[in-house]
Amino acid sequence: MHLEYVGILLNNNTYRRISSGGIGTESLANYEEAAAMNGLVPCFFTIHHISLETGKVTGFVPAPAGYSQVHIPIPRVIHMRAIYHKKQEQALIDQLIKRGVFVYNGRTRYGKNVIHHMLEQDQGILPSLPHTVEATPASIRSMLSQHGDLVLKPCNGSIGVGIMRLKGNSLRSQFTYSRSSPSAKGWRTVTLPPGKLHPLIYQRIRQAPFVVQQRIPLAEYDDRPFDIRVTVQRGGSGRWEVAGMFAKTSAPRTFVSNIAQGGSAYRVPDILARCMPDLPVGLTIERIAEFSLHVAKTLSLYIPYAADFGMDVGITENGKIYFIECNGCDQRYGFREAGMEEVWKYSYYNPMAFARYLYDNGVWPHY
Repeated sequence: MHLEYVGILLNNNTYRRISSGGIGTESLANYEEAAAMNGLVPCFFTIHHISLETGKVTGFVPAPAGYSQVHIPIPRVIHMRAIYHKKQEQALIDQLIKRGVFVYNGRTRYGKNVIHHMLEQDQGILPSLPHTVEATPASIRSMLSQHGDLVLKPCNGSIGVGIMRLKGNSLRSQFTYSRSSPSAKGWRTVTLPPGKLHPLIYQRIRQAPFVVQQRIPLAEYDDRPFDIRVTVQRGGSGRWEVAGMFAKTSAPRTFVSNIAQGGSAYRVPDILARCMPDLPVGLTIERIAEFSLHVAKTLSLYIPYAADFGMDVGITENGKIYFIECNGCDQRYGFREAGMEEVWKYSYYNPMAFARYLYDNGVWPHY
C-alpha cells in the first residue's frame, strides 16, 4: 500500500527549527499523531520547497529518530499554516489549486475591513458587529463623538500589535498606545485636548490602513476585560464544527487580550460562572458556539477553501454577543495555556480528519 501524504505548509522560521526540535508554538507531534489516526503521513515544508515544474516537494517527514528529508510528489492535500503577503507566493498557491491540489486555508490573511464587509451582508450577524469604519482623522473624530470609546486597529495586523485606544468626551480624551512589541511591555496613556488627535495616530494611519471601531463594553474578570477565542474547523465530516473555546483576559492595566501581548487564558465555564452568575453557563456557551458557526459558514461563502478559523467573540455583562475579529491561521496554544490539553490536541486532529475527508471524497464540501 502506497503512503498517502498530507502536506503541512509552514512558515520559514518554523521549518528551519524542525531539525533542532524547537519550533515555537506549533506542535508537529500533534500533527503526526492526528495524521496517523487518519491513515496519513505529514510532510512539513515551506512554499519555497514546492516545484511546479517537477511536480515535487522537498520536506521533512517523521522518522524513528526525529525527521528525515524526502523528495516526493506534491501531496494532493495541503494544510496551510503559513501567512504569505507576496503576490508571487499567493500565485503559486493558486496554481496548485488549479492543478487539483486541495490547499485548505489557501488564503489565511484577510483585512479586518474586508472581513467586516463580508459579515455585514448577513442580517443575522449585523446586530453583533461593532460599528466599524475606515480610519481617517475625520472618521475618528466622528466616531469618538458617537461612541466615546474607540479602538483603532491595523487592517492587516495580528496578535494585537499596533492597536490603539481613544476614549473621551467634549472636554478631553485619553489616548492609549504602545510603541513596543509585545505591546504589553510599553503601554502609555496621554491626555489630549478636545478635538486633538495624537501625532502617532496620523503617522500610523498614513503608513498602513486602519479601521476605527466602537469599543465593546466587554465583561470583566478580576477588573480585566475578556473575550473568547472559538476555534471553528472542518473535520472528518467536512462540516464546520466548534473544536473548543477558551477565554482571554487582557494583561493588567491594558485593554488588549491577546496572549502574545501578556493576556491570560482560562476555561470558559470558570470565567462565565464567576463573572455572570445570573446567566446559565451551558446556554451561554451554546449561544457562543452557534454564533461562531454562523460566522464561519457566512465567511466561507466569500473565502474559498476556508477550513479553520480562530474567532474572537466578545460578550457583555448582560450576555450580548459581539464579533470582534477572526484569524485564518489560528494560534491554538491558548488551549494549552488554559490547561485544556485534550482540546489542544483535538484542534490538530480536525484538520487531519478533514484531509482524510478530502482524500476519500475528492471534492470540496458543499456546506
